[in-house]
Amino acid sequence: MFANLRTLIKDVLTARDGVTYAPARVYWMLAALQFLMLSAWSVLIQKSTFDPVAYGTGAGLIIAAGGVGVWITRKSDEG
Repeated sequence: MFANLRTLIKDVLTARDGVTYAPARVYWMLAALQFLMLSAWSVLIQKSTFDPVAYGTGAGLIIAAGGVGVWITRKSDEG
């Protein structure tokens, strides 16, 4: 199970050759993880109310920015 998860994560974060990590994809993943952790911190630790509109807007912007970053670097990923 964990081997499949590691393979999936590596496939998501690497370029087409499957070996070289693509910086845009790595930064995208780090931004998404940071967003989730800060959202959980805000709700669970600081006892803030959950605002689904703000959360959805932030998540959508991270997804869109990551897609743009991968699209911009697509030429460098080609072999």
